[in-house]
Amino acid sequence: MVRKLLGVAVAATVAMSVAPSVAYGATAQSGAAGRGDTPKPAAVAQDGTTDVPEESGPEETAEDTAGVGDVDAAEMEDLQQAATEEGITLEEAIARYGWQDDFVRVANEARDSFPDTYAGAVIAEDGSSASIAFKGEAPATVTNLAKTVRHPVKVFGGRPYSEEELRQALRTTHYEILARPGVATSAGEYDVETGVVTIEAQPKEPITDPAAKERFRAALQPARLATANPAIKVDIEVADQVESQPQAYLRGGGLLNTTGAETVCTTGFTVKKGSTTGISTASHCSDDSKLRYHNHDTNEYTIVTRKGRHSGGHGDVAWYSRGSYTAAKTFYYNKGKTRYVDETRWAVQGVRLSNYGRTSGYKSSAKIYRINLCVDRECDLVAMDKMVTKGGDSGGPWFNGTSAYGIHKGWVKLGGKKRSVYSEVRYLPQALGVTVLER
Repeated sequence: MVRKLLGVAVAATVAMSVAPSVAYGATAQSGAAGRGDTPKPAAVAQDGTTDVPEESGPEETAEDTAGVGDVDAAEMEDLQQAATEEGITLEEAIARYGWQDDFVRVANEARDSFPDTYAGAVIAEDGSSASIAFKGEAPATVTNLAKTVRHPVKVFGGRPYSEEELRQALRTTHYEILARPGVATSAGEYDVETGVVTIEAQPKEPITDPAAKERFRAALQPARLATANPAIKVDIEVADQVESQPQAYLRGGGLLNTTGAETVCTTGFTVKKGSTTGISTASHCSDDSKLRYHNHDTNEYTIVTRKGRHSGGHGDVAWYSRGSYTAAKTFYYNKGKTRYVDETRWAVQGVRLSNYGRTSGYKSSAKIYRINLCVDRECDLVAMDKMVTKGGDSGGPWFNGTSAYGIHKGWVKLGGKKRSVYSEVRYLPQALGVTVLER
C-alpha cells in the first residue's frame, strides 16, 4: 500500500441519493420499536415485519459520483488530514500509517479464519512494529500472509488465552457486576497483551471511606469466577463515577433531525436486509419512530422510519428506512464530500482511523485504544486513544479510506482520559440483521 499511495492524486466520491438508482448501481427498494434494555446481549429488535409506504419531503438532485472513489486516493486524503492534525509531513504520515490497512487485512483474515485461537493483533504505540498472536501454535498461513505487509509484523503462538476468551470473560463479568443491587453502573475493558480484565463499578450510593470502599469491592469478588481460564485475571475497581456520554444532537454521514426540524444525529453507513435498504445510526439518537433525513447543504429531506434498534451486547445501533431516496453505497467523509464503501473491517488495536460528525467534521488522527469494551448495558464497543468528537456526532461513520469500521456512540473515560467510542459495523448482522452496502 505504501508504494501505491505515493504519487496518487486525491479524489472525492456519495451516500443516500435521490437520483435514479442507476447512478450508483443500486436498486430502489422500499424501506418501526423495541430496545435491548436488559443487561445482556440483546436480541434483534425490529420495528416491523413488512414494508409500508413512506412519507417524504421534496426530492433533490444527487451528486454525480461516476468514476470517483479510488481507494488509494481516499486513503491518501485521510493520511493528508492526519498529517495536518499531527503537524507532520505527508511523507511522514505515509511512513507511519500507510502500511496499516494491509496489516488490518491480514489481522482480520487471521481472526475470521482461526476464531478459537486468534489472540489479538496490536500495532505498537509508536507505530514501529505490529504483531498477531495465537493461543497455541501460530498458523503457517498467517505467518506467510504477514510477509506481504511492507512493515515488520511478528506472528507468534504460545499466548495462554484467545481474544474470544477475553471477550467472553469481560462480558460475563461486566454483566454480572452490573446486575448487583448495590451497583449503579459499570464499565470494563481488557488488555489483550497481559490478559487482565478490568471492571470499574460505581456504587449506587457514594462511598468515601477507604475501608468501606474495600469492603464493597471485596463483595464483588465472586465475579472473578466468570472466567474458566486461569491465565485470565479479573481486576475489580470501585469508581466514584463511571463517566460516559452519548453524543446525540442519515446517506452515511448525512444528517438526522426530528420531524419538527430539531437537530438529532449524524448517520453511519447505508445498510441492507435482503432486498430492503436503509441507513444506520446510533440507537440512543432518538426514540421517535420517524425522523427527517437531510443530505448536506440542502433543506430538502425525506422521512425515514425506524426498522430496528439495539442497545446491548453488540453496541448502540439502529437502522431506518430509505424514505423516498435511493440508498447509495457511499457516505459523507467530510462536509459535502463523499466516497464509496468497498469493505468492512474489524477493529485492531493501534490502528489510526478517520471519523465524520455533523458537529466536529472530518478527523483522521485518533487511534484504536481498546476493543470489545463494555459500558453499562452495552458491550463490543471500541474506544479510541482520545476524544475527537462532539455532541451531534453520534451515529456518524468511523472509517479508513473506503473501509467501514464503526458507528459513533459518544465518549467514555478510561485510564483517566476521555475517549471517543464507536460500535463495530461487523456486529450489525447480530445486532440488527443488516449488513453495510458495499460497492
